[in-house]
Amino acid sequence: MIKKIIVDRNLCIGAASCVMAAGTVFELDGENKAVIIQRDGIKNSGPAERDVLADGAVADDALLAAAQSCPTRAILLFDENEKKVYPID
Repeated sequence: MIKKIIVDRNLCIGAASCVMAAGTVFELDGENKAVIIQRDGIKNSGPAERDVLADGAVADDALLAAAQSCPTRAILLFDENEKKVYPID
């Protein structure tokens, strides 16, 4: 299970493929960089624990699809043991 998400803003090029794959979790900000949509209107690059996501019901498959769709591998996913799920180096 995916527990934590980070967007590496240095790698993000604003391709918006993550928004297409998981638009309830990701959006582009004013700098055309991906941010994580969290509860209480918070939007940043994380790290964001799954339990603070605005869409707490988002499936792991959708998060993984969003990360895999990123052409620069700017979305990092971690499991409950802090082990990186994606990308695998």
